[in-house]
Amino acid sequence: MLSRKLSFESKEIQIGEVNMSAFLADSPRKMTVGLMFRKSMKQNECMLFIFPNDRSHPIWMRNMRFPLDIVWLDSNRRVVDFVESAKPSSWHDFSGYRSKAPSRYVIEFNAGFIRKNNIKINDAARFGI
Repeated sequence: MLSRKLSFESKEIQIGEVNMSAFLADSPRKMTVGLMFRKSMKQNECMLFIFPNDRSHPIWMRNMRFPLDIVWLDSNRRVVDFVESAKPSSWHDFSGYRSKAPSRYVIEFNAGFIRKNNIKINDAARFGI
């Protein structure tokens, strides 16, 4: 299985007024695998994708087992777009979600996070990376 041998470093991040523990997807392999095959994530956990450039980074839901809220951040770590309750897709489905604006970072949260924490466009995220 792709994700069994991967180890994700964890960092504390803040978005809006909420502190979270983020798994870092900071290599091409980690970005490809992401949260695939996991059964769940704790409520205070998320995954932070760190891309090398600003562009519209697609996020797929292939081999996911639970829905996610997806937030795209620009290079200034401001929310530029989001999707609520993105649904898991099958192993052969390569369709995904794409930001309407260029982004440098993407954060995946458990579904419901955006609404529960009132996350909006232009909200700031803080993390030391």
